[in-house]
Parts: sequence; structure tokens; C-alpha cells
Amino acid sequence: MPPRFARRAVLTIAALATATLSASVLTAARAAPEIFIAYPPEGHRVTSDHVLLEGSVTAGAALKIGGRAVAVGSDGLFILWWPLRVGVNDLRLTATAGAESGTRTLRVTRGDLAPLPARPTAIDRSSVTPNVSSEFWDAAHDSPAERTVRVSFRGAPGGRAFFQVGQSVPQSMREVSPGSYEAAFALSPALPLDRAAVTLRLTGNDGRTVLATAPGRLSNAPLGARTGTQRPGTVQGLGLNASTTEANTQTGTPFLYPRDGMTFALVGRQGNDVRARLAPGVGVLISEAQLDVSPGLPVQGQAGAVTLEEDPASPSLRIRVPLGEARVPFTLSQEDGGRRLSVTLYGLETPPGLPTPFPDPLLGDVQVEQVGPGVSRVTLNFTTPQAWGFTANYGGDGLLLTVRRPPVLDPARPLAGRMIVLDPGHGGTQLGGAGALRVPEKDLTLPIARRVAELLRAQGAGVQLTRESDVTLGLYERGLSAEQSGADLLVSIHANALPDGRDPRGIRGPEVYFTHPQAQAPAAAILAALRRTLPDLGPGAGLKPGADLALTRPSTQPSLLIETAYLTDPGNLRVLMNPAGRERLAGAIAAGIADFFQAQASGR
Repeated sequence: MPPRFARRAVLTIAALATATLSASVLTAARAAPEIFIAYPPEGHRVTSDHVLLEGSVTAGAALKIGGRAVAVGSDGLFILWWPLRVGVNDLRLTATAGAESGTRTLRVTRGDLAPLPARPTAIDRSSVTPNVSSEFWDAAHDSPAERTVRVSFRGAPGGRAFFQVGQSVPQSMREVSPGSYEAAFALSPALPLDRAAVTLRLTGNDGRTVLATAPGRLSNAPLGARTGTQRPGTVQGLGLNASTTEANTQTGTPFLYPRDGMTFALVGRQGNDVRARLAPGVGVLISEAQLDVSPGLPVQGQAGAVTLEEDPASPSLRIRVPLGEARVPFTLSQEDGGRRLSVTLYGLETPPGLPTPFPDPLLGDVQVEQVGPGVSRVTLNFTTPQAWGFTANYGGDGLLLTVRRPPVLDPARPLAGRMIVLDPGHGGTQLGGAGALRVPEKDLTLPIARRVAELLRAQGAGVQLTRESDVTLGLYERGLSAEQSGADLLVSIHANALPDGRDPRGIRGPEVYFTHPQAQAPAAAILAALRRTLPDLGPGAGLKPGADLALTRPSTQPSLLIETAYLTDPGNLRVLMNPAGRERLAGAIAAGIADFFQAQASGR
């Protein structure tokens, strides 16, 4: 709040009487207790039989919902697991303090996912799949799995269901659970299809038959493969691994993160995505908006011999895989607790060569193998777990794997000279989790991060915050700032909350998320410090490896995300709201980071 300045005024008796009357009216108006609902928002829709209802009333007020008294803390906090009936629920909240009361009505709608009634026979048309159109440009070379289309719908239970593609013979569908019908259509390259409709038929036990047409159409014109090239400038950074450009399996699982110039053999379309064939039987879906598409197949990869590349300007280990002009797709994974780094390349006619030895103290050995038709793997086996960052990107005549060497740390001052990037979660228009005591997540993470920075700087570390104030940041700006600053560690600080359908009772305590094994040691050190310093939070669910989060996927340095405590647990929330509680959280995070660097300096 801006400072207020007192002003001097001379009041007449009449003015004084008016001011006194106004003050009494204002006092009476303020006496009605307030009702603040942090979650859910007005008009919210859920499919679960309960909703997490959280907020606060004026301290000291009592609260009833629909005439039923509910528990409220002395600070006015309420966090409830509230039952819902199917359909519209108008929750009337009444807060009472003395003779005054305030009311508010919140509308929440519960959808019904139970089976449709057996009669009359009906199909839920919003559930019908395929819901997007698919094109097969080279079906003759697709595997059976790549040519299989899922057909399904939700309808009256106990019926007999069939589907028909274009003018083909109708095929039966299986009722996998009451009212849920499924089938798999194996497209034949010999059967011409041109935007063929998928028609579904359900005959119910009342004798009626209903029809529905799937939104998605099927085509298999033999157009042949095309080349898709990742557009220059679409991929930020060396190791952010952004979901905005990822290539996914046909079931939606992330498979690889493209790099600028990466080329794909495109063999079809599914909705707004194109389908790429990386190798026989290995396909991914990519947004066409990120590609330049041209006729014909990409340049076939002709790999040369793997080499150890010396660069006096870089202290990192550099391994080059020559590819000539090819920019084949690849995946990069860290395994075995950081002792192994593997790059898998797709579209090579033959695997790379491997001269020996590789005289480097960080490397035990390098292995090259062909793991499938057109698929090769290069594996770096380290002499010690690799813990400081890695990337793989095109450069010169091929692919360059860069592995950061361990820094030289002073056991007496292990943080001296280290660069730590702290990310206070959310900010600006990104509120984060709803705060039932009227402070959103973004305003809790910032003071914690600021205090962690002070504690680390006092120990000699260089610290950079992704935001110093209440500003809006792009999600990948945060990881990019860590990469560009050459950070030794990226730590994103958050407060946890639960999604719809999760009972909040008893779920509390810290969690630390990371994607790559290199981040496990600092994550474990921070978790141990949080549990040691704040046992009142509860032990929490602990470490969460393999996380698929924007702030844990960056690989250029160990990257992790701390969920300090739960906004949806009364005790945890009060710790977050209390300045002394935030001081304890900041102290624990700083101590955990220091413990990690001390262990590294001592060779543990």
C-alpha cells in the first residue's frame, strides 16, 4: 500500500456530526463478515463426486453451507472436501459474526460419467472417435500398429455395436465396460479411402437402432513421403526441451525434442499434426506449424567415426558424431544414476565408427551399437556419475555431445564462485495456486526465493533470480536464463495444490521433482533439509524422479522444482503464510543447496 499522509482539518460542529454519523454507518457496513472463495471459481464444472472448497471468512466468524455448520479456523480459514450431486449445485455460504451476517452463493456443476441408461438406446456423440481426420501417405510401408485406428463411443449399455468405414463390411465392437464400446480398424493399403466416414451403429435392448458418424475421416492416397525440417529459430536454447516443439508418440507420450534443422520423413497427417517415420515401425506426431515441408525423403545419414574433440575455449567434454549433411532425429537420455549418457540416432544406414581409445579421465569407454533397422546408439560410460549438465546439438558436420566437467570446489567454501538460478514460481498474471487466506502462490514464492538468495550470497555464491518482482514471465524464459548464465544449478520454488477429484485430507508436506538423474543429489539434499527443519509440514511424498515439467527438463545444468508445502492443507498453508514459516523454508532450501555442494567438494 502507498504511504498515507495525515492532513490537518478544522471541523465545524455540523461537519463533526456528519463525520461521526458517516463513521458509524461505515462501521456498521464493515461489521458484515466477508466470504472469500479461493477455489473453485464461479460456474466451475467437475466430474468427481466432491469438490475442494477453500477460502476464508472474516476472522472470528462462523460459517454455514446450505444451513450446515462447517469447521473454520480462528483465522477464518476453511478447506473442505464438499460432496456434490449430479447436475447444478448452488452452494449457499453464510458467515455470521455477532448479529451481522454475509452470504454468497457459488454454483458448481457435476457432470455425470456414469453409463447412459439402457433405455432409450442412445449414443453420446461427443464421445465418438476417431475425432480427428487421418491421412496415410505411405501406408504400404507403415507397420500394422501405425495403420491401426481406434474406434470408440459411449452409449446405452448392453447393446450390440458395429462400425463401418466408408462402404466396407461392418465390423463388430466390444463393450469393454458398461456403455463403453471399442474396436480397432486395421487400415489396408489395398483398400482405397478418400475422406471415408466412420459410421457407428448401436442396437439396444429396447430393439431400437441409432447411428452416429465419427468427426474424423480416413484417407490413404499413396502420396509418398515428404521431408519436414524444423524451422530455424523455433527451438530455444541448447537443452530446454520445450513441450512447444516436442514430437510425441501416437498415444501422446513425449518421444523427442527437436533441434533446429532436424529433418523428418513425413508419411501422414493426424488432425493438425503430421506423422513422421523415424525408422521402420517407429513413428511420432509433430505440429506441422514448426516444420518446412518439401517433396521427397530427407538426406540419408552416413555417419563417420566418433571422435573426442579438443576445444581449449571449452572446459567441457566434447564428443562428435559426424553425419555429413544429414540432420537425423535423435533422443538423448541420462541413465544409471548419471553414469551413462546415450544418444539414439534414427535414419542412419550404418552405425558410426568407433576408434579407440578415448583418453579422457571422465570417460570409462564409449560404445556404439545398432539397436534396430536404421537405429544406432552411442553410449558414453563415465568414470563417475555425471552431475553438472549435458546437451546434444548439431554443429559443423554432425552432432556434438557436450558434457560439463565437475567444477573445482573449495571444501572450506564450496559455494564460492558457483552460479545458482532461483525461480520464484509464477508471477504477474500467473497467480499459481489459489491461496485460501487471500494470498496466491506467486506472492508466497517470491519472498522465499529472495531470502534463499541472501543466504546463498552470504556463502559466496552468485545468485540470479528469474524475477525480482511481481512480473509475468514466459515459462521457458526461466530455464533459458539459467542456460545463458552458465548456472551450476536451477531451482524453481513453488507451493503445491491438488487437482479436481483429489481428496485433500492428509496430503501435505514437501515434494521435489527432477527429470534427469544428475539432479537427484541436490534434490535429495534439499528434501532432507526441508524434512529436518520443518517436520511440522509432514514428510510429504518426497522425491519425484522422471518429472515431465518445463523447469525440470532443462539439461544444461541440474534442474529441479521444489513444492515446499501444500496450499490445500491448513497446517501447511499457515506455515507458508507466516513470515517465520517462510524464513524456515528459505533456510532449509539454502541449507540443502549448501549441503549438496559440500558433499561434492568432499568427494561424497
